[in-house]
Amino acid sequence: MNNQFSFCSISELANLIKNKKVSPVELTHYFLDKLETIGPQYNAIAHIKQAEKAEKEIFNNEYLGSLHGIPYAAKDLLSTNDGSPTTWGAKPFLNQSYEIESTIITKLNSAGAILCAKTSMVEFAGGMGYQQPNASAFGPGINPWNKSFWSGGSSSGSGSAVASGIIPFAIGSETWGSILSPASNCGITGLRPTFGIVSRYGSMVLSWTLDKIGPLALSSNDIEIITQNIIGKDNKDPYSIENSFNLLNQIPKNLKIGIPDDITNNIQKEVKDNFNTTLKILESQYKLIPIKLPELPISAATRTILSAEASSAFEEIFEKGLQTKLNAQETHYSSLATNAVLAKDYIKSLRIQNILHQQMNEIFNNVDIIISPVKPSTASKINENFRWATRKEFSEDHPITLIGAIGNLIGLPGISIPNGFDKNGLPTSFQIMGNIQSDRLIIKCAQLIQNETDWHNKHPN
Repeated sequence: MNNQFSFCSISELANLIKNKKVSPVELTHYFLDKLETIGPQYNAIAHIKQAEKAEKEIFNNEYLGSLHGIPYAAKDLLSTNDGSPTTWGAKPFLNQSYEIESTIITKLNSAGAILCAKTSMVEFAGGMGYQQPNASAFGPGINPWNKSFWSGGSSSGSGSAVASGIIPFAIGSETWGSILSPASNCGITGLRPTFGIVSRYGSMVLSWTLDKIGPLALSSNDIEIITQNIIGKDNKDPYSIENSFNLLNQIPKNLKIGIPDDITNNIQKEVKDNFNTTLKILESQYKLIPIKLPELPISAATRTILSAEASSAFEEIFEKGLQTKLNAQETHYSSLATNAVLAKDYIKSLRIQNILHQQMNEIFNNVDIIISPVKPSTASKINENFRWATRKEFSEDHPITLIGAIGNLIGLPGISIPNGFDKNGLPTSFQIMGNIQSDRLIIKCAQLIQNETDWHNKHPN
């Protein structure tokens, strides 16, 4: 089967469907074949739905909008009620299934999108403290740009699937880096939405106060279409909030862009050079303002909250000793660390979270968005301890790490956009982060960059 539909944008596919140049059934069969034949090359797929089941979900009545008939895949922590497995990326749960359907799956189905597969993921979304790419029941996520390198985690399969062109878009989740990291490693676009605007009902819980669900796609235009269809308050998720996504139609003419001090210190040369090139595009139209990030133990507070809440979320797993059956050896004793978090430290971290909210609001009184590289380096090798790979000459107090911790600790939206390659042909990326409910603004800013560059249109052979 040729590549006639691979790497087409959602708008292009939607136009073909709307004008009846291709049927949803034909498109579904095309991507199901890609998922089945190419997906295993990247350890990207946990489960493929049968074509007959997928076809039954296609609406045959009026045209429903831009996602009508568009195939997609979802991270394997989102439950479906069709009897198919929801494994959480872990061997002890390979046969786990649910009778409830995740709200985000329901919303996408209602928009006419076709769920074709569950994408592979790191065991328990990385909540056990993994250090190796092979921490998954389905093997390490393989980077489509170079199979010797990692696709990133924990939404590994979602990143690989979109980057390899075997699905138009995928859904991932992020508690601390799990959407932006694979998007960056794989050279695609990924959105971490404002905490609460996308319902988590029906999703595996890692951290009640940090988990977010968002899309990975080929471009920010696609991200905008998907996001419009997945946001909305949901009474089934007690943390769900109303959103103001559709209130912004264009970038303010006086947009002010914050650049954290020392953001390019001690990072990979190509990451630095490509980020500086991005800055030149932006400074030709908008004002760049140096900013100083809050001096708080942000990473430590994020880690403490995540560990404490994971200990509670996975209490039954720890009691049964199921973590000892996971691929990642280092996670077999992770309960010793998570269960050791003191109540006073958890409360202290929540207080830091509140103070950080206040201090970031002050920063956003002076700037509209903040930009930074997503990571200090490109993808690590598939057989390498990825944490040590990035910390050999890189402190977790570096501004890039702090940006990621800030965004996740207080639920700020962020979007990863490719902006070049390194000498090994691996993608580099940068991120745009905004204040709460500025999701549409950061998407519009990403569109500005992608309208003037073509990095998002470059794909692996």
